[in-house]
Amino acid sequence: MLTTRALEYLSAGPADAVDLIAHVCNLPGPPRTVAEHLAAAMFAGRTDFEKGIDGKWRIVAAPTVSASRPNGRLSEPALDRIDSLSYVVVDVETTGTSAMFGDRITEVAAVVVRDGAIADVFETLVNPQRPIPPFVTALTHITWDMVKDAPTFEQVAPRLMSALAGHVFTAHNAKFDWRFVSTEMLRATGNRIQGRQLCTVKLAKRLLPQLSRRSLDHLARYYGVTIHARHRAGGDAIATAECLVKMLRHANDAGLHTWADLQRFAGARAPRKPRRKSALPAPAINDLTA
Repeated sequence: MLTTRALEYLSAGPADAVDLIAHVCNLPGPPRTVAEHLAAAMFAGRTDFEKGIDGKWRIVAAPTVSASRPNGRLSEPALDRIDSLSYVVVDVETTGTSAMFGDRITEVAAVVVRDGAIADVFETLVNPQRPIPPFVTALTHITWDMVKDAPTFEQVAPRLMSALAGHVFTAHNAKFDWRFVSTEMLRATGNRIQGRQLCTVKLAKRLLPQLSRRSLDHLARYYGVTIHARHRAGGDAIATAECLVKMLRHANDAGLHTWADLQRFAGARAPRKPRRKSALPAPAINDLTA
């Protein structure tokens, strides 16, 4: 169970032992020595995990399929201009929030953005081969009757992989969508996806610090984008793609021209907003009464 949780967590990329053990073992802020010891013990004898020279744990061994490097060709990110790259905006609807605990995809959409415009749209319902909880149906309006005759993910996988290939994997909260797609792809094909990832939430935090929230609704409202089918894969992915086009223009105007520029900018910690002073009476620090 622990290594399964580790597989899900590391599918989004390498992680430090402290962060990994905090997630896997539900131990907030474990001491580094304890985390390193637990990680080494958990992965002892496992050839599908390794600790890199940077000290981070990562997944190895299983074959990988590149989502953002066409034909397996590697390129130097610092040399790639963001306006020359193509992006695939992905959104999934699922039966729950954890692929590790058996939640499955019920709908997936992949919207390709190229040369500053939407170039292709792929979307399909998916038979999750398990019930859809009522609260999920209330949110997405996806019912069992809608998916019972839909293709399974195994049937969808080839077309989805084709849609992902050669593009930067992009999503609003990319870690969530990447983990579900990666887990489902591994289950269906035995291959893991790899490649560049771009999270529009992280980018919005740095690019639009004036927004009080960076939800898709707030981002779309700021850019004047209409979401035609909220909480459906196609509607959310298309709206995110339209926001992405505007965000990339905004980034370019802000002097972010290369992939390396964008990664450094989006990955940097956003400046903290000054805290409002409490309206409660302040404690007496110096008692000057006789």
